[in-house]
Amino acid sequence: MTHASSPGFRAGGNRPFGFRRAPSQNAARILATAAPVAAMALVNMCMSVTDTLMAGALGAEALAAAGVGSDLYSIAFYLAIGVVGGLAPLYAAAHADANRSRLNRLRASGWGVAALVGLPMACVVWTAPAWLEPLGIEASLLDHGQGYTRAMGLTMLPMLAAGVLRTRLVALEQAGALFRVTLAAVPLNAVLNALLMFGVAGWPGLGLTGAGISSFLVASFTFVVFARLAVRCGDAGAAVPPDRLAMAEILRLGLPIGVATLSEVGVFLGATLFVATLSVADAAAHVLAIRVSGVTFAVSIGLLQAATIRMARAEPDRGHQRAIAQTALGLSAAAGLALACGIALAAWPLSHTLAQGGAGTEAAGIAAILLLLVAGAELLGPAGAAATGILRGVRMTRAPMAFSLLGNWAVAAPMGVFLATSAELGAVGVWIGLAVGSATASCLTVIHLVRVLRAHQP
Repeated sequence: MTHASSPGFRAGGNRPFGFRRAPSQNAARILATAAPVAAMALVNMCMSVTDTLMAGALGAEALAAAGVGSDLYSIAFYLAIGVVGGLAPLYAAAHADANRSRLNRLRASGWGVAALVGLPMACVVWTAPAWLEPLGIEASLLDHGQGYTRAMGLTMLPMLAAGVLRTRLVALEQAGALFRVTLAAVPLNAVLNALLMFGVAGWPGLGLTGAGISSFLVASFTFVVFARLAVRCGDAGAAVPPDRLAMAEILRLGLPIGVATLSEVGVFLGATLFVATLSVADAAAHVLAIRVSGVTFAVSIGLLQAATIRMARAEPDRGHQRAIAQTALGLSAAAGLALACGIALAAWPLSHTLAQGGAGTEAAGIAAILLLLVAGAELLGPAGAAATGILRGVRMTRAPMAFSLLGNWAVAAPMGVFLATSAELGAVGVWIGLAVGSATASCLTVIHLVRVLRAHQP
């Protein structure tokens, strides 16, 4: 079968190898994918922190230039990789059906979609110095970071190519092998940064531009190893030229995913820029809170992708899909409770490090409150992520996108600005907005999923 039917829970009997599993077996399969995916997100975060620390060694101007280039790259990349994410449920379902012709068409179409969105995004980043200056970015800062920004524009291409392979291999439930490759990239990134930024054997190095070239080389290395891993898993071959209908199918699912991803990334980036205009204590506390939030968000990423893949692979067995959905929601509820308790217990010790580091007791007090708000948001965050993954797995991507936009930009952003300024709550007000916005998006997504499940009861 080609799975070209409309989105939703499919009716039908059991597929070959699609027997229903006990809840414990479903939980084990979900965790087997979620854990390495979450670990990969943490490893990628480590590489970003490494780049920031090493850029800081070049001076404040280099650090600021790297921040501008890196944030711009991240916005473009998250949009592009989100669009490519539309391939995941289609690929998982075709692989579970052992539909080789469908897989060949999807492979070629996945590359076609990656080129369609990746090339324009690479050009946007490459030409950034030319169009950012009229927006008010300081010219000297753009000149200082031009080489780095252009290198990151080139990095977009191998990173997106690696993202296509990662999407396919996660759909094949090979996330563990992907994690080992990603983990090896961390020391490689640090070594190449040191050599290309600071030089060796009398060569002075390339400064900040070297960090961008290092990113390009690490991305290329990752792509090559992912490609070899795909061949080893039998995930090779493509129907040329790409199937326009399959590309349209990927785009129909992927564009809402890209917009939703950009919505989440954008609101936190905007919050960081806004808090930077407040006091030093607010900014320091916010940095700690957003780092902790980033670590815990990796858990949600893992649950989301695992739920997507498991739901898609269970198609068209409606009973099996329902069991997977219930298990995924149960695991996410447990994860949310564990994360919330862990952050709440660690709030004071973590915030106290700011006082010890010289940021002051005021920053430490603010940080403790922010971490408690992060803990509150994490009660529902994993559940919202799992619900999003379940809906994506049955090819419903527009509703989660709408809820993400509503929670992040209709609730979190205006509430945060109002509470920070008019109510004079500073960073605490911003994080109240972020927590309420996140809870709103999560609740709406879970409620929508429950309605979908009830509407498709056998």
